[in-house]
Amino acid sequence: MVGDPRSTASGMTNSAQVHLPRSAEIMWAFSSDPTDSPRSSHPVLDAAADLAAGHEEQWAAEDRSRNCGEDDHAVARAKRRIDVLNRARVEIVDRVDAWAEDAVIGEAAASLHTETLGQLVDRLAVAWVRSRRFAGLAASDPDGRDDARRALTLLVQLCDAYDDLVRDLRNGGRRLPVWRSLKRYGTRG
Repeated sequence: MVGDPRSTASGMTNSAQVHLPRSAEIMWAFSSDPTDSPRSSHPVLDAAADLAAGHEEQWAAEDRSRNCGEDDHAVARAKRRIDVLNRARVEIVDRVDAWAEDAVIGEAAASLHTETLGQLVDRLAVAWVRSRRFAGLAASDPDGRDDARRALTLLVQLCDAYDDLVRDLRNGGRRLPVWRSLKRYGTRG
């Protein structure tokens, strides 16, 4: 933002030097097991693995909440699990954003991007999980192929947009907003 003391007067010197992973690296991180060690040693890739695992688990919990029949207790357990997963997701997104706030300093005159790096990686994780889920359904139901194709197209488009952002951050054409999540799951307020 203009007047942000982190903004440089003459370009994105640290953004050109800091490694921002490309979308292909993020897709690889999504498919890795976050409990495996060693981790990638990059905060964005480690967060991407955690986000994808959390979204996979949340998708399953949402399915359970819809398929519980008349058992209100099972629905409540599933909904509580979804809240726990959302709380973890918000913390991971904030972790990425805190790293980006320190590591990716933009030029004051650069165009402001519409979402934080953490929010974009989270959106990529959701699109990746959706694409995998729909592809799995299409394997057993040919009528689901159009949905699977649309989900894959969305994922590819988001990857392209992410790579464009990385390029623009490196050349000083864009800067990231400095935000923190306002919603806290499991707390009042």
